[in-house]
Amino acid sequence: MVTSTPTGLLATDLDGTLAVGGEINRADRAAASELKSRGIPVLVVTGRNPESLKKVEGLWDVADEILFSSGAGVLTGKDAEPVGMGRLTAGEIAEITAILDKAGEDYCLLDPIPENHCFSWKRHRPVETNPDFDRRMNLYKSWGRPDNGIPAQASQVLIVLPPGTFIQRETAKALSRWSVFHSSSPVDHKSIWLEIFPTGMDKGSALAAWCESRGLPKERVLALGNDFNDESMLIWAGMGRVVSGSPLALESDFPVLPPAGKGGFETAAKEALEKFTEYFEPDR
Repeated sequence: MVTSTPTGLLATDLDGTLAVGGEINRADRAAASELKSRGIPVLVVTGRNPESLKKVEGLWDVADEILFSSGAGVLTGKDAEPVGMGRLTAGEIAEITAILDKAGEDYCLLDPIPENHCFSWKRHRPVETNPDFDRRMNLYKSWGRPDNGIPAQASQVLIVLPPGTFIQRETAKALSRWSVFHSSSPVDHKSIWLEIFPTGMDKGSALAAWCESRGLPKERVLALGNDFNDESMLIWAGMGRVVSGSPLALESDFPVLPPAGKGGFETAAKEALEKFTEYFEPDR
């Protein structure tokens, strides 16, 4: 838990940036340890929910705190209770699901935090045309249930798009009232997941609020990511970096570091040490 203003901050995405296949290698753990010894915490900013985070071996060896579900909530320690930062209301859910039903999209409604690993789902596409949706249902079948009406609240809405398909322009326009961003599926790495959050909620705004509460200016924040749902925090931070293998649009806008698990996080950690410790080095 970070209770005072740190020397600087390394904010990093998890899957495909810090962790590969749900594992964090020894070199990256050592790099995080060196950061902490110099007063620079590591804030993990991830799309995973708290229950899914339990599967990542050694996560809390690296993370000081975690912004989970793309900034919808925060974990201040391994045994801390998840704290939510916003919810969709029943009225908003009714509007969003009406838009998605009209468009014929497959989607899930995730329960409010801290139970946001649980969800209801609704299918419109034929089974064989959206295999990633089926994989998600099978992977989390103990937490899912068929659609049973509009809930009182939800943490987010998740749309699963088959590879090579795009959301209709009319649908995208209707959903623009809320925070909507897309990323590659962490299940098959080919399909597209569109996530809908309360207006103004994303990784960037969550990171900004976290830093503001600790008196840390963005100039002393280095953010590391690998996908479009990281873009808001990469833009907000004083220094935004991406690992090699990120979408070309991101690689053209931000400096590119080595791939995840092959020096990406370690290189970012070294840069954070060089940049942020100089703020507190004695005059020579």
